[in-house]
Amino acid sequence: MDTRALALLEEALNRPPPEREDFLRERAGSGTALLADALALLRAHQASEGLLEPRRLPERLGPWRLVEQVGAGGMGEVYRVERVDGDFTQRAALKLVALGVGGRDAVARFHAERRFLAQLEHPNVARRIDGGTAPDGRPYVVLEYVDGDPIDEWCQRRQLPPRARVQLFRQVLAAVDAAHRALILHRDLKPANILVTRDGQAKLLDFGIAKRLDADAGLTGAGNAPLTPQFASPEQLEGRPLTTASDVYSLGLVLHLLLTGRLPAQHEEERPPGQALASLQRRPTTRPSAALAPDRLHLGRREAQAWRRQLAGDLDRILLKALAPDIDRRYASVPEFADDLARWLDLRPVSARHGERSYRLRLFLRRNRLAAAAGTAAVLALALGLAAAAHQARIARAEAARASSANAFLMRLIADADPVASGRTPTLREALDRAVDWIPQHFRGQPDSEADVRLGIGRAYTSLNLLDAAAAQFQRALDLRRPGTPEHAEVRQAQALLDWSLGRTDRAESGYRDALAVLAAAPYQARAAGQVRNDLAALLNDLGRFDEAVPLAAAAVEEARGMALGPAVLGARLENLGGALHGAGRLAEAEAVYREAIAALQQALPERTVALAVALNNFALVARDAGRSEEALALFERAVQVREQAFGPDHAELAGPLTNAARLHAELGRTAAARQAIGRALALADQAFAPDYIGRGHVHLVAAQVALAEGRHAAAADHAGQALAVFERADFASPELKTRARALADQARDEARGRPAAP
Repeated sequence: MDTRALALLEEALNRPPPEREDFLRERAGSGTALLADALALLRAHQASEGLLEPRRLPERLGPWRLVEQVGAGGMGEVYRVERVDGDFTQRAALKLVALGVGGRDAVARFHAERRFLAQLEHPNVARRIDGGTAPDGRPYVVLEYVDGDPIDEWCQRRQLPPRARVQLFRQVLAAVDAAHRALILHRDLKPANILVTRDGQAKLLDFGIAKRLDADAGLTGAGNAPLTPQFASPEQLEGRPLTTASDVYSLGLVLHLLLTGRLPAQHEEERPPGQALASLQRRPTTRPSAALAPDRLHLGRREAQAWRRQLAGDLDRILLKALAPDIDRRYASVPEFADDLARWLDLRPVSARHGERSYRLRLFLRRNRLAAAAGTAAVLALALGLAAAAHQARIARAEAARASSANAFLMRLIADADPVASGRTPTLREALDRAVDWIPQHFRGQPDSEADVRLGIGRAYTSLNLLDAAAAQFQRALDLRRPGTPEHAEVRQAQALLDWSLGRTDRAESGYRDALAVLAAAPYQARAAGQVRNDLAALLNDLGRFDEAVPLAAAAVEEARGMALGPAVLGARLENLGGALHGAGRLAEAEAVYREAIAALQQALPERTVALAVALNNFALVARDAGRSEEALALFERAVQVREQAFGPDHAELAGPLTNAARLHAELGRTAAARQAIGRALALADQAFAPDYIGRGHVHLVAAQVALAEGRHAAAADHAGQALAVFERADFASPELKTRARALADQARDEARGRPAAP
């Protein structure tokens, strides 16, 4: 007989007799073997005239006086007890195995729990105090009494913010790590087994179904052991061997609950293990930031927005890695999980984001916020970066000696890179690395000049996607500059751009705001302040905070006009304002701004080729949303032409406008043109977008739309499924996109079967 039936019977016996059968039918599912076993046990219990009903216990068990029952479940009962020895009174919790439920297996598990607790000494694990046997033969264990609340309730009553919740959760990780180091797998990690005391100390409880990790050659079998399906890993639900990664999964569920107010959708409902496993296999876990339940966390609209921003990015990645269905993609151990959370708390890169850097950098190149140094000759790119630093030194600080030193350094690099002298043309990476080696000698005693050059080299490293090297140069430049000065703010701005490119948006926003506060208050820094204001608006656009972005972008535009900064700067800032207005739903204003932006950027060619293509594409989106499909299509195709002229016909930057053009072609019934455009976009998608970037999902969504229009139902369903998988993982994917992907998949399947599509 399935031992899960015994566990269900125990839960049923804690309910009034008239409710027990209905409870079993609800929990086990109709028509299942588990239900049949559970009902058979219940009827046997009824025929035995209540043999298994809880019996009245004596007032004392050994030296312990039973005060009250405080819990029941997991194959046992828990009582608050007291021990009085003279003037000494000790409170504790006494756990007693449930009478008759689970048979010898339950007793064996109980004895195992007592052994586990005896060997565990950790401040975050409830310690074992005593043990014995009741008069009716049942074993009991006496534990430290924890006067606290389940961790989710404790956090909610105190309205803790995300950082404080993560800090508290790290205590739980320390407790589970201690168990794993003692070769104990907990197997039942859930909020009810994690209490937090009034002074904020987490305590891990209930090792009732724990098992040794060194059993079965280093693994532990799950079999039919009791479990809590809502907090169980896929391998636990399936009955496969378990490792420490199985506890990591359950810990990920607990943290998801703490940070979003809910479990992932696949775990929200109480289901039997088989149904719970099927739910997990049907769909991937949604990003926690998209699953936030503000009502459950009692958050207002603005609080919810701020909370969601904290989850988006690294915390999303950390939780999704902890909750990966495939063990090989999950954190292999609790320390790995804990280390990434510590990195998030310290604003350092997290391991869960490895492999995303190329995408992040391409995103910024597309947005025209970086100089595309990697696409030019090595020496020229380096010269531009360092000459900019020298120029800023001359203009902003009027220090001829400082500019002269930077120029001398630049000339040395150019001479060394001369192919005639060196025998070959070095790569930009080689030139930059060589420059870094020379800096200490060349700029000894010149901290300002050294900071200028390190800033320029850091920007060049960033454009080459050498982000760790860039971060090191920015940090050294920051150390050389005095806080609160415009020079210090300049480096903070560069660091903010790097953080943004890595997806650390909270840190990027903080860097931009710090830089803006200094530059806006400094005389003669209006141009620099305007650029930071524009970049901050672009970041807010990227985060969907359009109402906040509009006034910043508008102010940056007016500053460009007032200082007559020229069409290149004005056009880029107008394009940014147009995006904010469009996102805020102000289409007429966005259209006027985009028209002016395009006119300005055309004057700035070829310098602003990329910016012009971006403006054309985004203006086309405005025209499309305004219902002017033909005009939008012409704009999309022009954006493609501009990019082709700049980069060639096979550049990744073409994927976006080609996808947009394909969608409009399909909507206008021009299937051949749509198929050609989306075919090109699909061929470029792998190099254009990271696997979980929303842009890749858009390509597949339009490919599904085109395939459906042509009657290619299998291809349409496949592309819709790929789009949905991307949207489930992607940052900032709206529910409407997921709904659209599901609808296209359903329509393709229905049409393939000859059924009319749903209206």
